[in-house]
Amino acid sequence: MPLFDVLEYIHSTPILKAYFGMEPLQIKEIGDGNLNFIFRVGTPYKSLIIKYAPPYLRLLGKNFKLPQERVCVEMHTMSYFKSIAPEYLPTIYHLDEKAFLFAMEDLEGFETLQKMRLDKNISTEVYEKLGDFLKKVYTHTPPLHARDYYENATLKQISENYIFRFPHIANHEALCVPEFFKPLPKDEAFLEGIKALTHLFLYANETLIHGDLHTGSVMIKENTIAIIDAEFSFFGPVGFDMGNLFAHILFGEIYALLEGKIVDWEEAIRTLWQGFGGNEKILQSSVGFCGAELFRRLLVPSKAKPLEAITQQKHKEKAYHLVDALCIDLVSNYTHITHIEDFLTRLKRYL
Repeated sequence: MPLFDVLEYIHSTPILKAYFGMEPLQIKEIGDGNLNFIFRVGTPYKSLIIKYAPPYLRLLGKNFKLPQERVCVEMHTMSYFKSIAPEYLPTIYHLDEKAFLFAMEDLEGFETLQKMRLDKNISTEVYEKLGDFLKKVYTHTPPLHARDYYENATLKQISENYIFRFPHIANHEALCVPEFFKPLPKDEAFLEGIKALTHLFLYANETLIHGDLHTGSVMIKENTIAIIDAEFSFFGPVGFDMGNLFAHILFGEIYALLEGKIVDWEEAIRTLWQGFGGNEKILQSSVGFCGAELFRRLLVPSKAKPLEAITQQKHKEKAYHLVDALCIDLVSNYTHITHIEDFLTRLKRYL
C-alpha cells in the first residue's frame, strides 16, 4: 500500500469532494506501472484516476529511493502537452505538488496500444495521430521555467544508465538476462553507435519530449489516442521518442509474427513517420535509438511485454535472438539511413 489514504485525501480536498458529491466511493489500484501507484476512484456514475508518486520505485520496492518530485514534472509536462495537442491528452482535473499526486480523466474503455496489439491489428489512423503528436512536440517550445520544472535529473539518469550504460557492461548487477539468451558479441561499430547516441540523448536539447513514449504509454479506444505517463520527460532529441515508438511497434509485430498472426509493421512504421513528416537527420537518430531500445529490453528487469507474451519457449528464444541481431544492425548503421524506405528495407531482412 502507498503512504497515504486515498479516501481521506479526497474527502479533505474540496475540488475532489465536490466532483464526487456524497456518493460512496469505490477505490481500486489499477495498472502495473514501474514507478507509481495508480488508483481508479469513483461511483457508478463518474470516476477519476489518481496517480501518486511514493518516495521509491514501485517495481523495486522501498529500498530503491526516488524523488517524489518526478510526479510534479509529469504534471507540468502533461499540462504543456495538453496545451499543444489537446486531442491527444487526457484532461487533468487536480494537481497537488505538495502531496505528489494528480487526478485525471478516467480513460475507462481505453486499452494500451501494447495490449491491444496482442489481440488484433491496429488502424493506421492511430499511428498517423502518434506521428502528428510528435510533430506538435517537435514544432513547439514550452513556456520558460527552470529546467527541473520539466525534467527530473534522477529519472534522466535512470534512462541513461538502463539504455546506454548498464546493458553494455558484461554481467552488470542491474541486468536480468534470461538463461536461454546469450547476446551476440558487439563490434566496434555498434559500440561507437551507442556512444554517439548517448551524446545525442544527453546534449541534443531540441525540445521537451515525452521521454518514455512507447506502446504501453499510449491508450487507445477505436481510433482515439491518449498519451500518458510523462514523468521521464526531458529536453532532448525528438528522435528518442520516435525511436522508442519504432522499437515497441516492432516488439508487437514480432509477437504477431511468431504467434502466427497477421503482421503489419511496414504500414505502421511508414504511417507513423508520414504523420510526423520529419527529415533525414531525425530519421537517422530515430533508427539508432530504436536499436538501443530494442537491445536494452532484452537485458533489463523491465522486459518487452509482447516478447514475454509469446506462448512457446522456442519462439520466445527465436524472438530474443532476432531482436539481438536486428539491434546490432540498426545501431551500427543508422547513419546510413536516408529515407524511411531504407529503414523498412533493412527491417525486411529480419521480419
